[in-house]
Amino acid sequence: MALLLDTHILVWLANGDKRLSKAALEAILDPENALFLSAVNAWEYADLEQRGRFNGSGPLQPLIETLDIQMLDLPASIWTTVGALPNIHRDPIDRMMIAHALSLELRLISADRNVRKYPVSTIW
Repeated sequence: MALLLDTHILVWLANGDKRLSKAALEAILDPENALFLSAVNAWEYADLEQRGRFNGSGPLQPLIETLDIQMLDLPASIWTTVGALPNIHRDPIDRMMIAHALSLELRLISADRNVRKYPVSTIW
């Protein structure tokens, strides 16, 4: 199974946060599953980490290497999918991530209830 990770999932993994659901953790640790990160989430992580918003999660690159996460470039055409999404979530980063998951038929791992209201396959 191909899984796209939301930004907060990376932070929780790095910090060993107990909010990470059992289903999400099992899916992430399953060697049969491929882990992906959208460039938009990588940017968000780097930006928030630089501003000191994450307590102890550290830089993104070691986490990518440890978990063998594959980075995905954000396609220029994703704006058409984003524009067609229902107006449930006002966060543009999340809307781009959702559109990216939809365009590549990836399952999205996210604890965000608003993200899970979209017509995208999720694990939580």
